[in-house]
Amino acid sequence: MKTAPLQAPPGHIQAAITKAGGWLAFDRYMELALHHPEEGYYGAGRARFGEDGDFDTAAETSALFGRALAGQCAEILAACPGGDIVELGPGSGRLAEVLLGELKNVGKLPQRYLLVEPSPALRAAQQQRLAGSHPDLAARLEWTDRLARERIRGVILANEVLDALPCKCFRRAQDGWLERGVRLGGATGLEWEDRRAGPALAGALDGLQAELPWILPEGYCSEIRLNLDGFIGGLARSLEAGLALLADYGLPRHELYLAERGQGTLGCHSEQRWHDNPFRRPAQEDITAWVDFTAVRRSAEAAGLAAVGFSSQAQFLIAADILELAGAPPAPEDAAALRRLMLPGGMGEAFKFLGLATAGIKAPSGFAERDLLASLDLERAPALAAEAAGA
Repeated sequence: MKTAPLQAPPGHIQAAITKAGGWLAFDRYMELALHHPEEGYYGAGRARFGEDGDFDTAAETSALFGRALAGQCAEILAACPGGDIVELGPGSGRLAEVLLGELKNVGKLPQRYLLVEPSPALRAAQQQRLAGSHPDLAARLEWTDRLARERIRGVILANEVLDALPCKCFRRAQDGWLERGVRLGGATGLEWEDRRAGPALAGALDGLQAELPWILPEGYCSEIRLNLDGFIGGLARSLEAGLALLADYGLPRHELYLAERGQGTLGCHSEQRWHDNPFRRPAQEDITAWVDFTAVRRSAEAAGLAAVGFSSQAQFLIAADILELAGAPPAPEDAAALRRLMLPGGMGEAFKFLGLATAGIKAPSGFAERDLLASLDLERAPALAAEAAGA
């Protein structure tokens, strides 16, 4: 497979850089590249999912993933009678299709299935898919462009949503912190330029460094999201009763910001390949960065939600009975999918599940196998890691 050629930056990004005086903070660039309503990768509906697209998600890999999540949703809906399921960033609609089919089969459908999708093009594709697979559920399906308009009792699902939230990029200098931004120039028409970090970013990075038991070395580059409070706070305001279930690739803070991880986690997905140049094909491919789950937990607790479970994808799916759903022995295609979803070194380890609940809602059974919630507590995490190494 040939690598896609370099592409000049689209006009809306060039205009934004010029309007900003020649330099644009990376989080703003990422927002424009991914979420601009007419020109963004997601906003304009250019995202391609599945094995023939730019990247796979767990939901696209196998229906077993959605079936396992359906059981978890059913547990929460039992605690919130007449409740709803909300899916953020529904992508191709595959997760909704499978999850609704499973819940219909077991007689545990939600009152509504709400798909939060700001892109008209992606929304149209989801509507077409679900109309074809579940015409009998049309009255339960609703679409909205933002969650802020809703009050939810039930479940909010966010599968591979946090990684696409715009992030700040930074570099450690000898005399302080630099913010990494974008200017016009270079082979692709865009290139990095680092400038002295402003007070908000510098303060956040000082706080990060103070928590780590090692000094981040000069030249260290990585990412940080200063928008988590706003995003998670929005979930908390919408969730009247129930659980937000977040699944994404990421780590606790003390593992994400290892001193030797000096190039960060920023990357792009295009045609089933990963690369680390976010300026190669702006607005034509995905841009992501790993999630700091310690920061997510703190944002949730500040907003009034309780973190009730944290697990690797492999352990979560095992506890959610994915092996029983696959059967013994599983069909060859299911066996291959299980390996992709669960093997260490891949999706099974890189992806994590975090459950955030309102008062009185217990963790679903997916967190029963091995709950790693204590690893998000920075005061206890080093001791726990040492314990595990000794064992």
